[in-house]
Amino acid sequence: MKKKLILGAVVVLVLIVGISLSGGKDNEKSSQSTTAQQERTTESETAEAEDESETTETKESEEPAKPAASTKSESKVPMEHQAALKKAQSYARHMDMSEAGVREQLASSYGENFTPEAVTYAMEHLEGIDWEANALAKAKSYQKNMAMSTESIREQLTSDYGEQFTSEQADYAIQHLPS
Repeated sequence: MKKKLILGAVVVLVLIVGISLSGGKDNEKSSQSTTAQQERTTESETAEAEDESETTETKESEEPAKPAASTKSESKVPMEHQAALKKAQSYARHMDMSEAGVREQLASSYGENFTPEAVTYAMEHLEGIDWEANALAKAKSYQKNMAMSTESIREQLTSDYGEQFTSEQADYAIQHLPS
């Protein structure tokens, strides 16, 4: 766990230094992107810590209730694929990320660095995610915490350097923002 926290801090530091050195007109967008990355990293670490503590508590307090058949089918799936799916679920459910954002985070060498096969498996098996609800949650966060205009929120939601939601998902979010 400490290694993950240290790694997360290093990633954030590298992003901050990179932005400081880049300068120029893209500073504002880079800053927004870095802020979003920092939030993702911090939230990811928090979600991982919570997941690990829940897992530890479950193991200590009771035996897993998985039937033998389920264990056999899971054992056929490579561990990396299972890990990628678990990360994808965490990013989508706890951090309200877009589908493209989850995919990028799983594949990125600055993120999880899973193999393309593991990423494909995770995205194909990721179920029960309401991407419009994720876009709305992000939009509300930007509105409340960063006092952004509606158009700035839309741009951040759809930007390749931002949240990477589809235009339709961003439209849904904007339409359902509180006044």
